[in-house]
Amino acid sequence: MGRLVQLEVNNFKSYRGHHVIGPFKQLTAVIGPNGAGKSNIMDAVSFVLGIQSAQLRSTHLRDLIYRGRAMVDDQGREVAGVSAESATSAYVSAVYEDANQNQITFTRTISADSKSEYRVNGKAVRREAYVAYLERENVLVKARNFLVFQGDVESVAAQNPKDLTRLIEQVSGSLDLKDQYETLKQAQDTAMENSTLMFQKRRGMQAELKQYREQKSEAEQYENMRQQRDELVLVQTQWKLFHLERDLERMHDSVHEDQGTLREYEDLHEAIEVQVRTAKQEHAAATKDVVRLDRLVGKEENAVKVHQPVLTQLRQAQTHSTQKVERLATQVEKIDRDLARQEQSLADLRNQIATITRAQQQLDRTASSTDARRQGLAGLQDEYHRLRSQFLLESATLQQQLDSLQLGSKARQDEVARLEAKRVALEQKMEATQEELEQARGKLERASDGLARATDEQAGLAQEMAAIQTRDAQLRAQEQSLNEKLVELTGKLMDYRSDKRESERETKMRQLVDDLKSLFPGVYGRLNELCRPTQRIYDRAVALVLGKHMDAIVTDSQATAMECIRYMREQRKGHATFLPVQDLVTKEIPPRLRSFANARPALDVVQYDKEIEPAVKYACGTALITETLDVARYICYEKGTRVKAVTLDGVTIHKTGSMSGGTAGADQASGASRWEEREVETMKRAHEKIVADLQQLAKERRRQRDRETLQMQLAGVIPQRQYLQTLVAGLEGRIAAKTKELEEMTAERDGFTARLDDLGAEMADARVLDLQEEIRRARDTFFADFCTQAQVATIEEYEQLVLESAVEETKQRNALATQHTKLETQLAYETDQLAKLHERREQALTARANETRNAESNAERITQIEEAVANGEAKVNHLREQLEEFRRTQKDKTQVLHRRKRQQQEVRSSQEALVKKIAQESDTITQLHHHRVTLLRKARVDNIPLTIMAGSLADLVPDLTVQQSQELSQAIVIDYDDLDDDLKEDGSPAIGQDFTDRIHQLTSDMDRIAPNMRALEKLAGVTAKCAETDKEFEKARRDARLAKDRFLSVRQERYTRFMDAFTHISGCIDTIYKELTRSRNFPLGGTAYLSLESEDEPYAEGVKYHAMPPMKRFRDMEQLSGGEKTVAALALLFAIHSYRPSPFFVLDEVDAALDNANVAKVARYVVRHREDVQFIIISLKNSFYERCQGLVGVYRDVDANSSGILTLDLEAFPDE
Repeated sequence: MGRLVQLEVNNFKSYRGHHVIGPFKQLTAVIGPNGAGKSNIMDAVSFVLGIQSAQLRSTHLRDLIYRGRAMVDDQGREVAGVSAESATSAYVSAVYEDANQNQITFTRTISADSKSEYRVNGKAVRREAYVAYLERENVLVKARNFLVFQGDVESVAAQNPKDLTRLIEQVSGSLDLKDQYETLKQAQDTAMENSTLMFQKRRGMQAELKQYREQKSEAEQYENMRQQRDELVLVQTQWKLFHLERDLERMHDSVHEDQGTLREYEDLHEAIEVQVRTAKQEHAAATKDVVRLDRLVGKEENAVKVHQPVLTQLRQAQTHSTQKVERLATQVEKIDRDLARQEQSLADLRNQIATITRAQQQLDRTASSTDARRQGLAGLQDEYHRLRSQFLLESATLQQQLDSLQLGSKARQDEVARLEAKRVALEQKMEATQEELEQARGKLERASDGLARATDEQAGLAQEMAAIQTRDAQLRAQEQSLNEKLVELTGKLMDYRSDKRESERETKMRQLVDDLKSLFPGVYGRLNELCRPTQRIYDRAVALVLGKHMDAIVTDSQATAMECIRYMREQRKGHATFLPVQDLVTKEIPPRLRSFANARPALDVVQYDKEIEPAVKYACGTALITETLDVARYICYEKGTRVKAVTLDGVTIHKTGSMSGGTAGADQASGASRWEEREVETMKRAHEKIVADLQQLAKERRRQRDRETLQMQLAGVIPQRQYLQTLVAGLEGRIAAKTKELEEMTAERDGFTARLDDLGAEMADARVLDLQEEIRRARDTFFADFCTQAQVATIEEYEQLVLESAVEETKQRNALATQHTKLETQLAYETDQLAKLHERREQALTARANETRNAESNAERITQIEEAVANGEAKVNHLREQLEEFRRTQKDKTQVLHRRKRQQQEVRSSQEALVKKIAQESDTITQLHHHRVTLLRKARVDNIPLTIMAGSLADLVPDLTVQQSQELSQAIVIDYDDLDDDLKEDGSPAIGQDFTDRIHQLTSDMDRIAPNMRALEKLAGVTAKCAETDKEFEKARRDARLAKDRFLSVRQERYTRFMDAFTHISGCIDTIYKELTRSRNFPLGGTAYLSLESEDEPYAEGVKYHAMPPMKRFRDMEQLSGGEKTVAALALLFAIHSYRPSPFFVLDEVDAALDNANVAKVARYVVRHREDVQFIIISLKNSFYERCQGLVGVYRDVDANSSGILTLDLEAFPDE
């Protein structure tokens, strides 16, 4: 592999004149101080190897020529104080030795006009040839694989995945294909779009050609279908008219026969009518007796029931009075205890007042004897004051010593006074606290008693409520069971009674709806035919919800409904309910009705077509279907929701709150007709027994204690108990707090007492006593003559008699008077409290006596009312026995009446059935005539070629009445000879449906074909356009295939170049990173790897670089430290360089951000690989360049205003 031997620079940047830099070893370091021109060597290498000036920290080439006005440092900044003449041209030569040890000189010159010239071994060449020479030596100018600028390491560490992709593209050469790739991709997309557009155009032309070809055959097919349809319509009309006339003949014969049978039924009905009247009279008399006695029973029961509220109220009042008497008794005992304490307190106060009075009297006696002697000594006061002043002068020294000792004693006295005041205040506070504590304990005792009574009362009421609820639940269960049986029996009986009548009415209604549907297209049918429940379990409930709307006829509009009503009135078809879909006003179901559990709106369990939705909404309304009766009761009664609720078994709760037993389903009604008479009688007896049992259950439930009254009592007791619980808890907490407070005050008082004792001991100082004794003896000696003259033993006695006794007497007198007044006031207050206690005791005794009388009175009234209730219940039981006897008689009369009515009903039903049959047959005749008129009018309008033997279709004008239309239609005679004999014999609906289906199929086929009669005219032009379009499409497809092949070729080349580089770099980067991070502590080193964001087009997306230093978890590059980023970036640069390595590698201060440990690791790496590639490294770290083979020193020559070069061969110096 080749190597860079040396550089020659002339007037390049900071190098004035000609300089030879080198020779360069396999590992050479460029060193020197900052500003000397080290980085300008890097710029010189970059410049001579073809790097653009914009990448050499210069805007223009002329900026690279030496400027003598000022010295320029490594960063291109002027150095003040140094100047020289400027040059006009510059050049840099690089002497390169290839693998065969042939030297090649590469020279790049800057002329005065800022132009660059390239030479190889002195021969001028173009830049492309110059770069080609370098690339043959694997020095890639575009990829810059031979150098790393200052700051490149930091920029590589901060690169995002896209930037790293671009770096690999530069190294691999795939970036050279980017513009061609983008151009060919755009061309491919354009060609593909054009091909797709031409394909769509071609397909459209072919479809148009095919359409015109099909339309030609469709026109011929359409005409054949039209002829077939007209023939079918003619045969269908003849077939319908023939069978209508045959049906009219049969109907007339049947009417005549039924009228004779009807007259026989009328005679039989008159005979049975007499028997029914007799049975009714007997039944009415028995019923009257039952009603009269039942009313009497109800009256007596009400009389008994009236006593119940009064009895409940009296019992509550008695309980209240008893509890109040107990509370008052407890209150009297408490007042008695308070009276005893109060009287003892008064006795104590009177004793204290007597003691104070005796002390005042003693003070008065002592003061009277002292006043006489004080007056005799008053004349010696001037002499006393003169002697006292003289003594104070003579004893000043001793007095000063005493005063200095007493200063501390004075402070202790103040402290004693302060502590004494605090102790007195604390004791007063303790007395108040003790009193509050006693009051709280009394309140707690009363509250605890009240809480116990309230708890007992609540427990008793709750037990009574539980018993009532249990019994009520039992009664409810029995009632529900009986109601279910009642519903079942009622449904079966109703089915039995209405089986025949419903069957006839159903037949008539179905025929009517069929006629209306055939006459008026806007008639959909009956509601029960148009909708059905989603599941069979909802059949009965949905039927009850729909109710009277089950048989309602649904039409599209009100106009259609009015036409139907007009037809029914003219034909005497009875009446029916109509639901016009377009004119119905419906309400949305409130969302809250969908929130109930086990309940669904009826609308949600019905299936129907969208076109009749308003009719179903109108019929269902907001009704709910519930799974059980309890759910329905909860919704309607407990939640107070005004809504119709129907259970699955048929029980209905209406919006008004009333409940009905429901009706049975159609499947049960159909079987009623097969029951035997005996089974019906058994069901009736069971029905009557269930009704009686339900009435008895209702009475028993009414006789139960009023639950609301009990709930009100319980609702009153619970808050009272909660209040007492809160009060007891509060009082207990207050007592505990006061007790704790009293203990704390006691401890504090004991502390004050102990401190006072200590201060008293301190004040009794021996030195103070000695000085006081010495001063006293000197004073007695000095005042001895004066004391003799005053006839006193000591001078202190004189001062006491004359000066201090009066003041002291006054103080004592005032203190005794104040204390006496205070005690008198306290005595008056306590006396008043005693009177109030006596008054409270009298009031409590009076209230207790009153409540005792009230309790006795209530007990007496309760006994009276209970006796009245017992008598009333006995009378009610007797009346009930009589009522049961009358009911048995009524039952027998009812059975007789029912038998007579059944006989009458059977005859009447047969008679009515026959009348209805005759009417139905008459209606059928009218309907058949109407249908015949409609068919004849339709034949006239549609130009159906019927063969008319008599009459004319033109006579059937639209304004005729129904009667006129029938008369005119009867005059029209049609020839049916052309009608096939098989069609004359078979008039079944299947034949008619077959005609309809065939005509409908032909009409649908004709509508579907809808031929274009101008298809032949356009067919030739479309054929020519289609051929031209085929040619354009083939050309566009060839262009698209060619563009795709070109693009895929360039794409594969770009992919190959990129992946070759990526595979190499990715394969060696981990080894390089481990080598750079390996140490004695971490012999395995770190881990580094590259990953692609896109496997298909890696150059279009990013390349992620992950580096994990030794013993550290995975983190993003941004979270690594500065040194860790630099080492990772160096590993990436070395890996990139190893892909297409240049013979030499120039690095500019790549170790700037590394600490000494990492510098040593990088240095070891470089030393280890210097045999493979030549390293020229600009470095400021001595730990790095001391490992090199040679040094190139750069310094600033101030005198020459130029950078200077020194070289040193380190191989001449052995390692120490």
